[in-house]
Amino acid sequence: MFNVRISAQGRLAKNSRIGREKVQVVLPEGGRVRDLLLEVGLFDEEVRRVIVNGRRARLDQALQRNDVIEVA
Repeated sequence: MFNVRISAQGRLAKNSRIGREKVQVVLPEGGRVRDLLLEVGLFDEEVRRVIVNGRRARLDQALQRNDVIEVA
């Protein structure tokens, strides 16, 4: 298990439980962006952009301990 932090921008900040503040989430080893989205209650179709540690990312990208994710 490892921790990542996620924040939302735009309409996702208003319509999700994440908000603009970074929320810490625990994922199992091998967790991917898609797994994180499911954990916080977002569907793939809702997310237009994913940024991991300041770089654009794909939904199937593997995450690592202490990554910072922003979704919009």
